[in-house]
Amino acid sequence: MIGAALSATLLAGGTAASASSSPASPSPEFTASGSSSSTPASPEPAAPASSSPSPAEPSAAVRRTPAARSLSVPRETEPAAGALPQTPAHAAGRRVSVDLGAVRVAHKERPPAAPAWVNPNPSGAVTSCFGPRWGRLHAGVDLAAPSGTPIVAAGAGVVVRAGEADGYGNAVLIDHGNGYLTHYGHLATITVTEGQGVAAGRQVGTEGSTGHSTGPHLHFEVHRGRYQNPVEPTEWMREHGVDITGCAG
Repeated sequence: MIGAALSATLLAGGTAASASSSPASPSPEFTASGSSSSTPASPEPAAPASSSPSPAEPSAAVRRTPAARSLSVPRETEPAAGALPQTPAHAAGRRVSVDLGAVRVAHKERPPAAPAWVNPNPSGAVTSCFGPRWGRLHAGVDLAAPSGTPIVAAGAGVVVRAGEADGYGNAVLIDHGNGYLTHYGHLATITVTEGQGVAAGRQVGTEGSTGHSTGPHLHFEVHRGRYQNPVEPTEWMREHGVDITGCAG
């Protein structure tokens, strides 16, 4: 019994001496915190570099490209004066209605339409009316103004006669194409020719005292259907919007 115990004791001591001569393997925890052992610890492998830049930090190469330099952030600007305001419907390309009453529109005013009929001697005063005079028919109305006053066509038409006409002196006859003609007598000068088209208010001559006349005036007549079929001129002119005062209508 005593011998067996002694052998076991000697065996255990040899095993302990053998174990103390071999260095123990370092634990991972000790190595991770830093060790003074002569055996260097293996460094931890570095994380592999990503082949694409992080979205939060673009690479320098991307920032230096010309395309990147040309990018700009759009800024809101004030609309130009007079421009229509842009609405979401404008941006989407949809049809919208605009209140033009709120938009200032620059335009030229149209000139008023020319009258169809005018007074042939607007500055003239009535000195003799249509009717019997000196034993014969006075077939027109006399309108007196200073000699040389412009005489104009009472309405648009075609000159069918221009020249001397017996007792009327220098005279002009205009066919208005509506079944009526107008006659202008005792003119000092004639400024139109036969066959010429004229508009209402176009000068046809100047006031004078040619022919059988006692002083400068315009002798104005209106004929229905044909020449020498006179009607009372002031009433006819009144029916066409022109008032020649001085004669009973």
